[in-house]
Amino acid sequence: MKKFYLTLVATACFCMTNAQVGIGTTSPQAFLDINSSTQGVIISKVALTSRSVQLPVVNPQGGAVVEGTLVYNTSTNGVAPFNVSPGFYFWDGSFWVALDGTGGRDWSLLGNSGTNPAFNFLGTRDNTNLIFRTNNLQRAVVRSDGNVAINAPGDAWTRLYVNTSGAFNDALRGRNDDTVGNALWATNINDGGTSVLGGSGAGFSIFPSTGAGVAGSGPYVGVYGSNAYGTPSNPAHYSNSGGGFSLDSDNNTATLNNSAFAKIAGIDNISPDGLLASRRSLYGGYFNGGVSGQSYAYVGIKYNANAAGGGGTNFKVIGNGSNSTMIMDEENKPRILFSPEAPEILFEDYGTSQLVNGEAYVEIDPVLKKALYIDEKHPLKVFIQLEGDCAGVFVTDKSVDGFKVKELAKGSSNVKFSWHIVANRADDKDSLGNVTSEHVGLRLPYGPIPIKETQMVKKDFKISNGLSMN
Repeated sequence: MKKFYLTLVATACFCMTNAQVGIGTTSPQAFLDINSSTQGVIISKVALTSRSVQLPVVNPQGGAVVEGTLVYNTSTNGVAPFNVSPGFYFWDGSFWVALDGTGGRDWSLLGNSGTNPAFNFLGTRDNTNLIFRTNNLQRAVVRSDGNVAINAPGDAWTRLYVNTSGAFNDALRGRNDDTVGNALWATNINDGGTSVLGGSGAGFSIFPSTGAGVAGSGPYVGVYGSNAYGTPSNPAHYSNSGGGFSLDSDNNTATLNNSAFAKIAGIDNISPDGLLASRRSLYGGYFNGGVSGQSYAYVGIKYNANAAGGGGTNFKVIGNGSNSTMIMDEENKPRILFSPEAPEILFEDYGTSQLVNGEAYVEIDPVLKKALYIDEKHPLKVFIQLEGDCAGVFVTDKSVDGFKVKELAKGSSNVKFSWHIVANRADDKDSLGNVTSEHVGLRLPYGPIPIKETQMVKKDFKISNGLSMN
């Protein structure tokens, strides 16, 4: 017993002399230094009832619990956001603050519960940016003005700024697997704005001042569309195209009341209904206009193609309108000229020649004759206009190489004449002799009907106590 009291007195003297206490060490390095390699420290265990209630913890000197008082709570009590669960808490002068993120000031790496957005949030209380880092490098920032940036400092006029560089890196990618939803949906409710603006190359992106859904610009291609499903032999791909455009006539995109419509790079069966089983066709462009009695035309079309996308007949332009051009009159106003058109595919040529002793042979241009098809069913048509006095002439020895003009009654005049020839166009063939475009024998063939317009679906939104979508 004497040894105990002597030890206690010595310890007290040591504490008073050094103002430091060491437990398990004779060289305390703090006001209280507890040192053990096998044992821990147990903090007072209490059963709290609420984060806002001090009891059952009390100040033994009387008065309020001192700020910084640390306890270990053993109970699960209270109603959010003041509920408590087992764990360490300290008193901040008003509330018990959990050290594990539950109802505390720290966010737990294992998740948080019982939070209230009015009190609990991840962010800053002052005019300071919130920074996110990986590998100790800034990766994202929520700016103090509310704008967000990824791999960039952001700016004051961009709500979400995403920056990237390097081969095959995408700044933003959306992916969706749904027949109604969209990978990316952008709407500008102002009539003068642009919903999606894309630009490539140096300089500013270009957009119309009147407003647009999508605007694209670039040094080579402004907007590019591609469709991966266009196999000529697959009827399921018919009506597919690389792009489509329409001008609505009743301000309701859910109805097919378009006053103008266009499709680019498409495939379709455009057979006259009830007459032909199929007229598989591939076209570069399709355009129509008008609310009733629409004018329509295909541009760069292979009409009635085979299952491999060959054969058929190639057309530069085909449609139900008139073929025409324009010239300017004396007041510099445009006037329309109309082209003559025929029920067959014909080529023409014109020229002049002269009888020599009542006879002349006219050779057909060697370049032109390669494109002509002439036989008994498709003869060469020759029209002669005399430019002098003679007994008259007739045409003989007609072939793809040329024709002979002779004076009647074996005359020997030397008069000049003009000639005009018309012949059927030959089929186009490849180097192996396969027909790539049919021309011969076509006379008033059935033509393509207008393309059925793609059904539009209206997706709108309303703002009522927040954002709700229809």
